[in-house]
Amino acid sequence: MRSMNSEHQPRSINREKGQAEYVLGMYALIFVMVLALASLQIMQYKADSDITEDALAASALAALDIDPYRYGADHKLVINDPAGCLEIFKDALKGNMNLDNLYRPADGNTSYISGVVTIEDFRIYLVDADTVTEYRITDFGSVQTIGIYGEMKTPGGQTVKSAGCYAAISYDTDGFLGIKAHAYKDAYAEMIADPSRIRE
Repeated sequence: MRSMNSEHQPRSINREKGQAEYVLGMYALIFVMVLALASLQIMQYKADSDITEDALAASALAALDIDPYRYGADHKLVINDPAGCLEIFKDALKGNMNLDNLYRPADGNTSYISGVVTIEDFRIYLVDADTVTEYRITDFGSVQTIGIYGEMKTPGGQTVKSAGCYAAISYDTDGFLGIKAHAYKDAYAEMIADPSRIRE
């Protein structure tokens, strides 16, 4: 004579096996979804980083206020007012990154920036024969440093070969699952005179 428990035991095992497969499937689906969201966030970080680097480089290039008359006369790249280049850079940065006067995003198009964009460093480089002059410029004044051509480097490690501008900014950005990350970007823009047209 068979007991009732022995008849129902195989059905119970099958039900538990089906539930385990269902639970494992749900966990696998959740894992794939989280992985996809993380991948999308990484791609978004990369795209935002490229946009910021392009805007920063364009702003640094705009800050190089070369004297056109001097260049027209002897093809030398001269900046008459290095301190004034900071204001040009600020205006260009606000335009290129779509910031308001407080360096905050002006609208939703720059939603990856959370808070204020801070100018961390700004330097102008001028080359005259074997001498390189670095102007580190802030809102409170400038510090001038003289170096040797071929040995002077920017904080980013680039060797100064001609008139150039180094700039660095930082800002907070909203990341995956609401986590904020601090971004630091720098760029160096340089103008190279045509050596074949320089008059000694």
